[in-house]
Amino acid sequence: MIKTLLNLAHVDEGTKHCTDTIRLVFADLAVTVHGNEPMLLAALADYYRSYTSIEAQATVALDLYVIEQEAAGEELDWLAVPREEGKQGRKEGYIDVAGGRWIKKFKTGMAFLQRPQKLLAIGPCAANLAQIINFINNQFLNLYLRHDFTLGHASAFSVNGAVTAIAAGSGGGKSTLMLRCLENPARHFLTNDRILLKKTEQGTKAMGLAKLPRVNPGTLLHSDRLRHILPESRQQALAQMTQAELWSIEEKYDVQIEDDYGAGRVDLAGNLERLIMLDWSLSSDEPTQIEAVDLSSEPDAIEGLRKRPGPFFQGKDGAFIDLNAIRSVSHYASELSQVAVYRLKGKIDFDYAYELIAALD
Repeated sequence: MIKTLLNLAHVDEGTKHCTDTIRLVFADLAVTVHGNEPMLLAALADYYRSYTSIEAQATVALDLYVIEQEAAGEELDWLAVPREEGKQGRKEGYIDVAGGRWIKKFKTGMAFLQRPQKLLAIGPCAANLAQIINFINNQFLNLYLRHDFTLGHASAFSVNGAVTAIAAGSGGGKSTLMLRCLENPARHFLTNDRILLKKTEQGTKAMGLAKLPRVNPGTLLHSDRLRHILPESRQQALAQMTQAELWSIEEKYDVQIEDDYGAGRVDLAGNLERLIMLDWSLSSDEPTQIEAVDLSSEPDAIEGLRKRPGPFFQGKDGAFIDLNAIRSVSHYASELSQVAVYRLKGKIDFDYAYELIAALD
């Protein structure tokens, strides 16, 4: 058992107990996950199964170790990771060490060692699979951010490689609308909450993230396709709530695309053709409508797309950037100069929004 996180020689010695492995490939990145708990690796393999059929030839390979044990590092003086505007409470802390950084999740006790190679996740891993998945996916984000991609806060779907992204702040309905759009069988899931963008001579390239949609119960309750994910007793309780009450619940469920929408409905990359900014509201009595946005005169319309890289981002030289750093609005507007941008406003109506987006085609 690893007890002292700051003794990296001791920490590396602990990885010798990780004798089971799985290999995950996402576009240019291959991650070999080593673990001391076979059932945890099996759960990760099952989670990522929608991505195993995507053709990929990795050019970068990483080893990542997942050690199931008691929480460690509780006694250390962690520096606070700044939170997004409007969010309160102590969520994450960090301590920089030689060649890397420990990131601590205070609620779960998980600790993650971010460094160029031999990455580690230590703590009650099996009970916190979502955090292990995020750690793996952060390595994918890092790879592309180091190659001058820009991080966006958006969900997205694609049709024959043409990508439509849907952006808003947290709780804006982007995941729910993206899943509603997948009712068209020609559309493939690209990403739920993060997107990577890069303007090229051939168009604006978009990379999704290998993370399944993770949605609140209201999304599931109002979908004939997805309602089965909720236990019957939970469905009955939720059915008694108002729309506003449902909207405010933070209770996440994963949607396995392969199970609920069919095999072959997941993409990882495409060209970004369209961005839809959600500017609607539960309290609005205006009709739901969509309008084009001219970023040369309204660059702030894309504010909800901007996203900080976060504490896990480690640059090409191994350095960590200022945790408050975020790309400017003008940078995002420049990256989107080849993309059609729209604003969806008025009252929240997912069915009518589906029709409005279909009409753009």
